[in-house]
Amino acid sequence: MVIMKKHFFVIDDDEDDVELITDILSSMKIDYKCTWARSGDQAIKQLQYLKPDVIFIDYNMYDMNGIQCLQAIKSLPSCRHVPVVLHSSCMTEQLRMQGLQLGAYECMQKADSLDKLVAVLQQFALKSSAA
Repeated sequence: MVIMKKHFFVIDDDEDDVELITDILSSMKIDYKCTWARSGDQAIKQLQYLKPDVIFIDYNMYDMNGIQCLQAIKSLPSCRHVPVVLHSSCMTEQLRMQGLQLGAYECMQKADSLDKLVAVLQQFALKSSAA
């Protein structure tokens, strides 16, 4: 049985947040690949050829917000079934509900939820590729 690298795609204009995710993944001792886009526009272009296992989208970005990016991603046939996690430093209940209605797997607050971020990353890292 061949175990495939898990591919995490992070869309965030803050390099520190991307580094946090990769640090957590590195600490898990799993075989992974992490690709990064600084903007929603860049992400949509990259998703023409990338096939991630999970996508993390920051809500506050300069070109399009996370909701707009989520809508664009879910409109791509190759990404319709890819789990998307929307994360924000200003996650409101209204934003969370909107994200979930648009197909987000999870919507979470950035700063207050390091344990939740670790749990979500572990869930995807350990998920069988055959599923």
